[in-house]
Amino acid sequence: MRGHERLDADDCFYKNNKKIWERKLSMLNKSLGKSVLMTALITGSVIWGGTVVHAEEPQQFLLDEYVVTATRMENKLVDTPANMSVITSEEFEKRNYQSVSEALENVPGVIVKRSGFLGGDQHIYLNGDDRVLIMVDGRRLNQDKGTSGRSGFDITNLPSPDFIEKIEILKGAGSSLYGSDAVGGVINIITKSANKNYAKININTGSWGSQNYSALVSVKKGKTGVITTINKQKQNYVKYKEADSGDNVKWPNSSNNIIGATIKVDQEFDDDKLATLYFEHSFKDGGKPYYAPGLGGWNTIKPGASGTDLNNNISGKFEWGRGEKNTGFIQIYRNYYSGNFYDNNSDSNYYETKDGVEIQQTWELSKNNKVVVGADWRESEVNNPGTYGGKIAKINNKAIYVQDSWDFADSWLLNAGLRYDKHNFFGNKTTASVAVNKKFSEDSHAYLSWGQIFNAPQANDLFYYSPSIPGVSGAMIGNAKLKPETGEVWTIGYDTKLNDKIQLGINAFYSELDDAINWAALDPNNFLSDWTVANVAKQKKRGMEFNVKHKLTDEFSINGSYTYVKVEEDNKDGNGFKRNTNVSPNQYKIGISFNKDKWDAELYGRGASGADKSKYVDSKYLTLDFSLQYKVQKDYKIYAKAYNLTNASYAETGGVSNGKYSFPMPGRSFLIGMEYAF
Repeated sequence: MRGHERLDADDCFYKNNKKIWERKLSMLNKSLGKSVLMTALITGSVIWGGTVVHAEEPQQFLLDEYVVTATRMENKLVDTPANMSVITSEEFEKRNYQSVSEALENVPGVIVKRSGFLGGDQHIYLNGDDRVLIMVDGRRLNQDKGTSGRSGFDITNLPSPDFIEKIEILKGAGSSLYGSDAVGGVINIITKSANKNYAKININTGSWGSQNYSALVSVKKGKTGVITTINKQKQNYVKYKEADSGDNVKWPNSSNNIIGATIKVDQEFDDDKLATLYFEHSFKDGGKPYYAPGLGGWNTIKPGASGTDLNNNISGKFEWGRGEKNTGFIQIYRNYYSGNFYDNNSDSNYYETKDGVEIQQTWELSKNNKVVVGADWRESEVNNPGTYGGKIAKINNKAIYVQDSWDFADSWLLNAGLRYDKHNFFGNKTTASVAVNKKFSEDSHAYLSWGQIFNAPQANDLFYYSPSIPGVSGAMIGNAKLKPETGEVWTIGYDTKLNDKIQLGINAFYSELDDAINWAALDPNNFLSDWTVANVAKQKKRGMEFNVKHKLTDEFSINGSYTYVKVEEDNKDGNGFKRNTNVSPNQYKIGISFNKDKWDAELYGRGASGADKSKYVDSKYLTLDFSLQYKVQKDYKIYAKAYNLTNASYAETGGVSNGKYSFPMPGRSFLIGMEYAF
């Protein structure tokens, strides 16, 4: 919507051939031609005995990993009654992820929806829902202005992968812990802290004029640590494979630049207190082609449209009782956003300032009982001069919450949570959650959880208005009489290690949402129809996820997952529940990986099927990505990456016009780079 932002050999073999392989890789690093790069990728796949090689899967066997997001307390995954996934810093290092979205799209049950080009919006779906809370170190980033769909944050604005220690993904309702936005789940990005003196630089280049640079500096002196990063991503254009003709098409006006910087200062006091000052900056600037070329619409009158997104966020946090039974913190933050959808036109300028305070205390009441109590306050000022009628929307929310964790019997854990929110537009709301975890062993557990949902409408939902443009688009009309979304979510699951080599996980979920909010065309059959927003009567989601990880040998690993999601909505049109055609119901992921000595490699496939052809040209697709890394020395590595090796024609975001995808994903592309630490 316009303006609604939417190698298996022994060590002797390796040592005898070390110089040969280092010389070959040196040649690879000097050449950027496509044919040379493809040859290098294939060579890397058959170096050891003509077999595809892959890197050890860092997400293997992590039931003893500690997480905090699911319960606001530190627990092992095996003691956590929730569907949780973790992406570790080791995976970022071995896979050389270029963005958070690239890391997330390989996680079972996670769907990343992008609009094709680098500068396009990127949004996360958990359990088929884009109402997902995004946090950095527990600080919420979701914008009250809203973005495309029900999502509250464009993840292209997240920190550089260099700065990330790990990512915790909670799939399932989180409203009783975190309030609004946490309907489908929560993603918490935990950043690194300076614990030693070092620096590293990372440079790569590749297809379509891509040039990416990043640097990190960490300084630790006494009880003071400072870590800072800076990164730049540039892409001159994007190519994609046309769905109907099979032609490789250059997407006009698809150049983009993204610049980011972060700094984090930690100061220790005594042994149990820590103060942290954190600042992050991101700036995205580039073309805004919106639809693919030749599809008319906004491209017709603004073929060279450009836009910007600026985020400047600062936070301060003080923690006490670190490493002790009773811990706590207070955090204060300000998030600032400004941007425009096209050409600094006042109709598309947005400004949002969010101030927030949160305080939390954990008490260990007994050996078997812990309680977390907290309170938070946040207030946003949202302004879009061209479409809010000169008004500044002020959105304020106050909340208190409590979470009780009780080992009520041998190997049984009960978590119960309660949260009270007071919203300046939608009054008071109390949400509750209950979850039970049964640990069979340190390698196996089952869980059942229930949680209530509360999600307030976004400012765009309430106040947006944009008039129609004859022959181009219809009007966009907000609704100040919207109700908040409420409902409940059930989740049941089981994770186990069958042995030292095989780990399995299976879970299912069901949710019902009352007064679900949707933007929709008043006349779905008219391309120029007006759009408005309303509470649909109900929205139901159900699905399941199955994942398996198998360590075949010390070097080889394989992991795969299947996710099924069905989303149905009753739009008050007398037709009852109908399937939401924007979500592909079947998602498949499989990775085959290898790690030995200085080599890491992985071939990863992602596919979908069952997509509705009213929103997708083809009902199914399969893409293959490949990564290869060689550590020349302890502190120096070179790597190559290939995306969409099958050059598939597909889209992650629904939209079809005249047999073509409105938001096609990029075709086959390559990167080659190096990283040096000192």
